[in-house]
Amino acid sequence: MYDKCIRNNPFCRQMSIVTIDNLTENKGIAARYNEFLEHFNGEGWIMFCHEDWQLDEDIRPYLEKADPLRLYGPVGSFVKECKHSDFIVTKGRIIQGNKDFSSERMLQIGPKEGRVDTFDCQCLIVHSSLIRKYGLRFDENLTFDLYVEDFCVNAYDRFDIESHVLPIQCHHYSLGTITEHFFTALQYLREKYQGSRKRYSSTVGRLSTFGRNPEKPVYNLRNQLGPILRYLIKK
Repeated sequence: MYDKCIRNNPFCRQMSIVTIDNLTENKGIAARYNEFLEHFNGEGWIMFCHEDWQLDEDIRPYLEKADPLRLYGPVGSFVKECKHSDFIVTKGRIIQGNKDFSSERMLQIGPKEGRVDTFDCQCLIVHSSLIRKYGLRFDENLTFDLYVEDFCVNAYDRFDIESHVLPIQCHHYSLGTITEHFFTALQYLREKYQGSRKRYSSTVGRLSTFGRNPEKPVYNLRNQLGPILRYLIKK
């Protein structure tokens, strides 16, 4: 998977690739990413991605126009807070499939670009100058899930750093599996951000919200148009 998506990917040839292999000593992903940041002294865009995430086009023209004061990723989620209910808008596009490369399908979730609150962990892009200026790091309590979501929320809550979807063509060879470990990490975020400036969500949707006003109803715009329309008519 790593060889196909990254090592032998022609769209990665112009990049300096840093491989993190956990087979010898298994550490949390957040800890591994932080180890990289502690020793990194270069200048440019840093792309943290999984071994099953694949670029399908040259990303450099996008990054040449990108704002180094923002975070970027291919797919993310934004919570629109309203008076009586909140609405989750997911943005971005990816081609998803299984790890055996079967069942591939284009998944465009709402607008293919724009501002979001958080990105999925499959890929996060951040400029080295932003890391250096604010000392941004990953929360090592989040070993496998939601560490990118936390990174985005921490950057916005503390430093007003916004996250924006980059409409890059890409593959993700994972249909996603929600485990008990995910909900343990989510509970940690709910406690960490209970006094936050807004409400947040992961791309999983309304089951994964955290932040302020947790008691308010929340609807996922992807698959709950009925309740949303009834709300709008009532309003």
